[in-house]
Amino acid sequence: MTNTLFAGVDRAIFAATFADRLRRAGVAVSFSALERCTTALDVAGPMTLSDLYWVCRLSFVSRHTQLEQFDAVFGAVFDTEDGTLRSERRGQEPAPSFRDDERLVPLRRELADESTASGGLPWATLPSISFDDADESDDSDDLAIPELRPSATTSEMQRPFDLLDEAELERVGELLESAVTQWPQRRTRRRRTTRSSGPIAMRRSLRRSMQTGGDVMTWLHSTPQRQPRNIVVLLDVSASMEHYARAYLHLTRPLAIEHRAEIFAFATSLSRITPAVRHRSPSEAIAQVTDTVTDRFSGTRLATSLQTLLHHRTWNTTVRGAVVLICSDGWDADAPEQLERSMKRLSLLAHRVVWVNPRAAAVGFEPSTGGMSTALPYCDRFLAGNTGEAMIDVVAAMTAG
Repeated sequence: MTNTLFAGVDRAIFAATFADRLRRAGVAVSFSALERCTTALDVAGPMTLSDLYWVCRLSFVSRHTQLEQFDAVFGAVFDTEDGTLRSERRGQEPAPSFRDDERLVPLRRELADESTASGGLPWATLPSISFDDADESDDSDDLAIPELRPSATTSEMQRPFDLLDEAELERVGELLESAVTQWPQRRTRRRRTTRSSGPIAMRRSLRRSMQTGGDVMTWLHSTPQRQPRNIVVLLDVSASMEHYARAYLHLTRPLAIEHRAEIFAFATSLSRITPAVRHRSPSEAIAQVTDTVTDRFSGTRLATSLQTLLHHRTWNTTVRGAVVLICSDGWDADAPEQLERSMKRLSLLAHRVVWVNPRAAAVGFEPSTGGMSTALPYCDRFLAGNTGEAMIDVVAAMTAG
């Protein structure tokens, strides 16, 4: 006969609470057993108390010696004398003989404390909703179906940057700042002393043995030291990137503030904006960048800007061995041959070149522009940083290794 056992009952909380009772009774319950029981209850659907007994027993009991404790806990929880089996009949009876009128009745949330006091389980129930007796003309919210909705943060991370306002861009920038959990490292020629890893440091070991009369008591080892790599960010602030330039400024500020990255902006010429973006106030930082970059939202001379970076007497030192992040759509007024020479030299000097093109997320996108198709062979990663979620992949590509 079909019944409505577990109607409105949170199966996960039931299984967790029942497993806790078993643990207190001396039955070792693993997390996999708990997951197995929850899945079985969800798949089995309506069941009798006998069915519930066997579902729980097959999920939680892994040894014959645990049967006695399990039967005692099950009988105490469901307040039935048939919850235990006689030891001489274990393994022979298909199921304990529960009365047909006994059913697992879900209690309301307000009775949870009373149920716990009487020795039962603290049931967690979902809202009881019945549409049969509901009045169609009743506009009350009491019959509304509970709905899990995404948070505002989730919505902001999934929306394109050109649809976000200033406050939302700042929040997304803070979230991406927390995503930078590591920084790319490089090996140096210097070595540091360790006690276990690396080859034996013979000179340092013999020098220390002078303290013990020339007897080597402890062998010292050495391993290469590691230092943070430079990160260089090139932001395209031309007219074609007007909707994304401000967003990328918000997102690269944490790199310059917390990790001392170098930030450059270019349109028809290259400008260093690192001191401006390091300002703690986002609005003040944007204002200083606006004053520094005088050719913003104009044409694009990508190849000329790269040549300026590579041939500058001080800026070019930041590129050597660095991770270079280029945020641009690839439109360039310079000749493709000139951009190819600059990208080839950049790829030789830099450790990794990551190109972010917000238009790459469009359906059917192909890097058909002259600048993008020319630069793509010299890029290690090509990503579409048009949303906060996409920028998490960009951060991972920059900070890996």
